[in-house]
Amino acid sequence: MSDMPATGAKAPARPAAEIRADIVRERAALTSSFESLRDDLDEALDAAAQRAAGAGRRARVIGPVVAGLVVAAAVARLFFRRRSTRVH
Repeated sequence: MSDMPATGAKAPARPAAEIRADIVRERAALTSSFESLRDDLDEALDAAAQRAAGAGRRARVIGPVVAGLVVAAAVARLFFRRRSTRVH
């Protein structure tokens, strides 16, 4: 009789120990890749937070300036509108 199982299944081409070792290596490589991606994501999030904080600071400065310009333009428009109606 042969060493094959009765079900007709073939024996694996590689020994189980070799397959396990490959799995351990792949798991370690995936863990390293995952940690690298997590570090890259942390850096990207930090950079985005810094940009958002900078934009917030600019908005706090620019907002009142724009509001002041809008009010000044409205007052100037009223002033010139009244002046033009008095001239005629």
